[in-house]
Amino acid sequence: MYNRQVEQNQEEQATAGWQAMLHLIAHVRNGGSPAVVAPTIMCRRDEVQYGALTVDAQIFCSADVEYSSSMFAAGGLLFTAATLAASAAVNANNRRKAEAAARPQWRPWGRFPAIITNQRLLVMTEQWSSYDYGALLMIEPHPDNYSAALHFEGANPIMVRGPWVPWATVVICAALFRQPWPPGYQPPPSVAGPVHTPSDLGRPELPAPPRSAG
Repeated sequence: MYNRQVEQNQEEQATAGWQAMLHLIAHVRNGGSPAVVAPTIMCRRDEVQYGALTVDAQIFCSADVEYSSSMFAAGGLLFTAATLAASAAVNANNRRKAEAAARPQWRPWGRFPAIITNQRLLVMTEQWSSYDYGALLMIEPHPDNYSAALHFEGANPIMVRGPWVPWATVVICAALFRQPWPPGYQPPPSVAGPVHTPSDLGRPELPAPPRSAG
């Protein structure tokens, strides 16, 4: 019963987030702006808050990965040679795996509260991490996966995912471009509901952001 309720909550949040995205797309295309909410942070000069949500975050980065090697061999000459050859093959395979694991790639960071303003994205890890739009190089929306990747100058790229991330993508683009979607991308079709609801899409822990007034 509990699992069914969790699944239903996930579906409801995904549908609500998707509908809010479509509503905001139409609103921005008609010259509107995202609705401002009462700030829950200390805002900067001319900064306004648009909403709060919970996101699953990943960071694109490399990592230090160690691997162990073994070169122990004892016995006759032929046995020793065969053992060393086998050990070398195992070590080479372990080294390749370690090198592959150490290469830059998307790595899970955790689930965090996030805040969207007209100037930055804030993610609460151990403290508020601020991602200023002024340093944003590129935003890649993936609404079918309820995610978006953001590339900032001087920082590792961050990918956020959650039921309200498609809505947040429109908010960021409206603040930056006065358009509902990044240049070079097309918004998803105006359908009645989400493309699909991934089974692992978590339920936000913070109140859902209010929709903009149409």
